[in-house]
Amino acid sequence: MPHQPFDARKFEYHFPTVIAAKLAIADDLAIPLARMPDEDRAFIDSILAETLNRNEVLARIRDYFRNRQPGEDHAG
Repeated sequence: MPHQPFDARKFEYHFPTVIAAKLAIADDLAIPLARMPDEDRAFIDSILAETLNRNEVLARIRDYFRNRQPGEDHAG
């Protein structure tokens, strides 16, 4: 019998829809996506176009928003 390694990624949680992912992102960041600048919403849309894997989406969103400098989203 051939040996096939177990692929744990198949069993990771994926958001069922893009809308479900956006609701989870808004909840995680504690800000409605509609209040975000267009650039931030475009970044979120680009991630969700690539994957709906919950761990990957939230890790990339957290990294993006936590590594920004204060005031970076405002003209100055």
